[in-house]
Amino acid sequence: MILVPAILAGIGLVCSLYRRTLIGLLIGLQLLVLSATLMFVMSGAQDRATSANGQVAGLWVVLFGLVLTVAGCAVSVRLFFLKRRASLDDVRSLRH
Repeated sequence: MILVPAILAGIGLVCSLYRRTLIGLLIGLQLLVLSATLMFVMSGAQDRATSANGQVAGLWVVLFGLVLTVAGCAVSVRLFFLKRRASLDDVRSLRH
């Protein structure tokens, strides 16, 4: 039961660490968020309690992932507009 979220988290971690583009990093982070959501929902379903704590926590994680995606895409579009490429090395240049 815990194997699928663990595999997704591993793929997301590897994708986040080894990608050099901003979009690749966002994809890896979204896989990590997806695995956390799946873990919360599965733990809520496994308890079989009358409250929906796992599903509510999963909803909050999905909303956080949506905010992360929107902010990351906005930074990526702005970076591409300024530099004509979206590399992680160029993110530091946005401060100046």
